[in-house]
Amino acid sequence: MEDILRDYPKIDKYIERREEELRYPMTPDDENIGGGRASFSRNEAPLRTIITIDDDRRINALKRQRTIVDNCLDGVGHDTETIIAELYFRRHPRYTLTGLVDNDLVSVGKAKAYELRNGFIEECAAGLGLYDV
Repeated sequence: MEDILRDYPKIDKYIERREEELRYPMTPDDENIGGGRASFSRNEAPLRTIITIDDDRRINALKRQRTIVDNCLDGVGHDTETIIAELYFRRHPRYTLTGLVDNDLVSVGKAKAYELRNGFIEECAAGLGLYDV
């Protein structure tokens, strides 16, 4: 679950990259020199691309993860949001959980800070179906 939270800020980039892979797939070179093609065939690639993007499992999984983490973030207070943002969303965290408490960046004690973090992780994991809480 913590890996999913660390990837959360990059989910939009992952989705965009995957859509690009589906829109512009690598096609092997045609070595059939002199071979003919039917002149009456129509290009259905754009339609296949739209269907593929809508049905792609990886894109749908990433969107689901983003939605669940967004919903979990909506239901938490300022302290939990600060803890999660510092520990998981920052590329290079400046503080540990204890550091956040010691520097008064959150208005709770160490035990409550750990409880808030663990509760958030459990809520997200339950939403993703990783384990039952």
